[in-house]
Amino acid sequence: MSFSVTLYLIGFSGTGKYTIAKELSKFNYKMVDNHLINNPIFSLLDLDGVTPIPEKAWVPVRQIRKIILEFISQDQKSNYIFTNELFEAENDWRVYTQVKETAEKRNSLFIPIKLTLSPEERKKRIINPDRLARFKSTSLTEIHIKKELIKINHPHVLEIDVTNLSPLQAASKILNFVGCIKQ
Repeated sequence: MSFSVTLYLIGFSGTGKYTIAKELSKFNYKMVDNHLINNPIFSLLDLDGVTPIPEKAWVPVRQIRKIILEFISQDQKSNYIFTNELFEAENDWRVYTQVKETAEKRNSLFIPIKLTLSPEERKKRIINPDRLARFKSTSLTEIHIKKELIKINHPHVLEIDVTNLSPLQAASKILNFVGCIKQ
């Protein structure tokens, strides 16, 4: 039986969601990184990687996300990877639900994947100046804010500690998990 797969990489900034998604995209997955959705608006702002994103940016970001998800919901065949930093917050639950419902509309196998990372490794990664080019945060301040990642109760949720894994190793673990579920 052949069916499409929708992967949702969720983790704190600096966990390597985008980098792992790039590896997965080599295996017939279309990548919908959160910055694909955010950056049309973020690129119009004077972001420095430290100052929080202004509230006025989120309304058009939500509109862009809605358009992209509506478009994807019509594609029954392709495999997709989404990425996000999602917290235990109402707006973040809304985003998670939208992606999950898009997968359901497509009759796609939905697999949420929580990526974790040691605080020490996260500190090293988050200050990388290359992050600024994609309008990503480079602030260590957010590491000290005690936010909790979204708590997902889904039969196919996968949690991976990527502290000591290369992006290819993390992608391999994910692909192996997908293979086990598809059997």
